[in-house]
Amino acid sequence: MADTETTDHKLNFEQNELVLCFHGPLLYEAKILKAENWGPEDSESGDTGPHYYVHYKGWKKTWDEWVPEERVVKHNEANLMRQKQLKDTYSNKKKKTVRIGNKGSIEDQEKSNDVSESSPSHQGEDQLQKENHERGKKRKKINDDEEEEEFMNRLEIKIPLPESLKVKLIDDWENVTRNNALLKLPRKYTVADILNEYLEFKHNLIASTANNQKSDKDDIHSEVVQGIKIYFDKTLGNILLYADERQQYVNIRKQFLDKENSEIYGAEHLLRLFVELPRLLAHTTMDQAATETLEEHLIDFLK
Repeated sequence: MADTETTDHKLNFEQNELVLCFHGPLLYEAKILKAENWGPEDSESGDTGPHYYVHYKGWKKTWDEWVPEERVVKHNEANLMRQKQLKDTYSNKKKKTVRIGNKGSIEDQEKSNDVSESSPSHQGEDQLQKENHERGKKRKKINDDEEEEEFMNRLEIKIPLPESLKVKLIDDWENVTRNNALLKLPRKYTVADILNEYLEFKHNLIASTANNQKSDKDDIHSEVVQGIKIYFDKTLGNILLYADERQQYVNIRKQFLDKENSEIYGAEHLLRLFVELPRLLAHTTMDQAATETLEEHLIDFLK
């Protein structure tokens, strides 16, 4: 294999690193056994660039394989949540099964039991079942590959942050991780307050230009705000906290059992959500029109 120092591609993962790896449409925990940069002469298929020889955790070694870097992601909280979401999505799909032949009568079944297992008819039936099983595995592999390609090609939502908000993100990170200065909770001005104020502002703006008649835009704004609130409440404890904030989170949740996260935390943590939203929304199945509409409203919210 090509030496890593003679290639132009950077290896983003290391040998013995624990990662998550796509196999079909799902992510699995894996360990990198080898990490190499491939040149055109290094593979029969002509694949080039970073490749990793991985062992899937809990799987037999016969499943070990070389994979391109596109199939490997970091083993962190965000991607573990992504793994769970993918698993939940595809576990809800109906399992397709192939039934061979029709059920016969009880007499037919009893007769078949009397036939020697070494008989040609029985051997032929075994062979048929084996061939159908192999075809089923091939069909599943094709379907998994198609689903993975469909997932990777989904429309990406881009939410550019204004420079002023980027500065606040950095200040927030330094305060918590370097200065150990945790925010006082509950915040006086919570995420719920921010969302309600935005919704009221948009409602009044639309009403003033639509002769006080209800507009479809009103419904869209309400749906977007409700979606932001749901994402915030569900993801805060999993991916929006720094390590130094976790114990504070446990304590505050015990203290305010009747409140949602959006009624306790404020703008600082809401801003962190907008950094994660593009990746979280990649798991949805919106068409281009819906994606563009949502992107437009999320950008408007940050103004």
